[in-house]
Amino acid sequence: MLFKELNASEEYDGIWACSSILHSTYDELKDILKKLARALKKEGILYASFKYGDFEGMRNGRYFIDMTEDKLQRILQETDVFQIKEKWISSDVRPGRDDEKWMNMILVKKNCI
Repeated sequence: MLFKELNASEEYDGIWACSSILHSTYDELKDILKKLARALKKEGILYASFKYGDFEGMRNGRYFIDMTEDKLQRILQETDVFQIKEKWISSDVRPGRDDEKWMNMILVKKNCI
């Protein structure tokens, strides 16, 4: 299923979203984060990764939303469903992509949901 089709409620301890929710618009991503939080049990964990940067739009025939620290803070404030446990920048390990960076994050569901 697509993340936007997720309708679970407090069903998962953790969700792994490696390079997957980055194919959403900013507004879609806000809705997806709320759905993911709803699907997680109390204090559930979300791992997510995004290409690092400010770009949002079509790239190589697919839609991408890249992420920066500021954009992450903004979307977390607007959705108010997760808090940051850890975040880090890593290099792409695929051959020929050494210059591409990734923002990785571990988010914890807030108890207010």
